[in-house]
Amino acid sequence: MKPAQLIVYDGTCILCNRFIQFVLKKDKNAHFYFSTYQGLPAEIDQRGLKIAKEESISYLRHGKWHQRSAAVLFIYQDLFGKLHYTQLAWFVPRFIRDFLYEIIAQNRHKWFGKKQSCLLPDPAFKARFIG
Repeated sequence: MKPAQLIVYDGTCILCNRFIQFVLKKDKNAHFYFSTYQGLPAEIDQRGLKIAKEESISYLRHGKWHQRSAAVLFIYQDLFGKLHYTQLAWFVPRFIRDFLYEIIAQNRHKWFGKKQSCLLPDPAFKARFIG
């Protein structure tokens, strides 16, 4: 299986899991597939990842990897369209967006908590999770 839109996230991070639940709720047409970085199958081509997948949300979008703030913005764009208010963040220089992303990423376990193991997906969405 080679999904066109794959979100790779930290399965033990409570903030990350809340974000995935949000995407699942809003993705009415089931475009997105999901994998924790802990369970990402080896057959998914990981060339193109610029930083370690443990350090950022990663979004494989039509064959190209996006990470950090760009991944989040492309996910919102694919959920809500190019005219959604979240897309105004593209006007903020990438180094500033990624700096803010890094602050949240580095503190996500402290601020939001961490599970000892990956959370299991709701059975209704199980087919959209790989790995």
